[in-house]
Amino acid sequence: MMAHIRYATQGEVSLENVHPFTRVWKGVQMCFCHNGDCPTFAPGVVSWDDASKTPLLGKTTPKDVVYHPVGDTDSEAVFCAILNALNAEFPEGLPTLPVLHEFLALLCNEILADRMHETIFNFLLGCGQYTMFAYSWPGARPGSQVWNGLHYIVREPPFTTAKLLDVDYAIDFSKVTVPDDCVAVITTKPLTEEPGWVEFKPGELIMFNKGKPYRTPKCCEAAEREGRGLRSKCATFKCTSSPSLTRMYQQKNTPTPPPLDLSSTSLLSSSPSSVAVATSEPPSTTTTTAPALSLTDNPTNPPFRLAPSSSLPPISVSSILSASASQSKPTADATAV
Repeated sequence: MMAHIRYATQGEVSLENVHPFTRVWKGVQMCFCHNGDCPTFAPGVVSWDDASKTPLLGKTTPKDVVYHPVGDTDSEAVFCAILNALNAEFPEGLPTLPVLHEFLALLCNEILADRMHETIFNFLLGCGQYTMFAYSWPGARPGSQVWNGLHYIVREPPFTTAKLLDVDYAIDFSKVTVPDDCVAVITTKPLTEEPGWVEFKPGELIMFNKGKPYRTPKCCEAAEREGRGLRSKCATFKCTSSPSLTRMYQQKNTPTPPPLDLSSTSLLSSSPSSVAVATSEPPSTTTTTAPALSLTDNPTNPPFRLAPSSSLPPISVSSILSASASQSKPTADATAV
């Protein structure tokens, strides 16, 4: 379930601009909500009627654009740009979860590259019935004391009672769950007085699959092997590699990770319950470092795109933490995403 209370910093207050936004990609229901500001995708900066101002991510070209916004928010523009990039990157089928995790991280770096210090980019991306990606690039708007980031908590047996922070209300989760339930709650700030809330690190992308967090592409292999990857009746081929990721490793002179062997993957349909089997690999703090990306000029009717540039340093964990540390962090007081 995804819910969002919109502050409406960009775009009109209208039904078209209400989060979450939904689209279908290759037979998979995709949902997206965003908390923050993406000035590179703001109304007036981008235009979907003008090829020179159409936001293009990854290897998307103007002829690849099939997803367009209905409203006029930066959030929906980013969502459509991500979907167009996915569609251009994987024309033959659906990516495995490890490949999807790494490619989304690459897109996030690309979105941030041009105006990193002005961007607040916290989002939830639902991919099908069981999988959700959450990403956080936190910050506070100019003149605001509200810190916009992401936190999560995983609730699993033994369930306890939790009390809300802002109202006098408590709930005993042992009375509203079954013994094998596992639920992840992702919010802008902690909602309850209980241990277990975890704040996202700046630039951290986490996949949640049936209640469990998976922080790295390697961790995502467990969910894919158990048949809990993206599934569709119209796209049965699984892409175990990505041209953009392969090119990134070549530029870094780093060996490309071997593709996931799906020969032993269970293709049995997953139960609609919220049971999840966690990977045995401990969470890693390693974040994929993508090459730096910036605006580039194209003299022949240039599309508005973010492309590799040697003039900017790569976005790495150290630069992300440094950029975040340069902003004073007020007390979190944002509405939950």
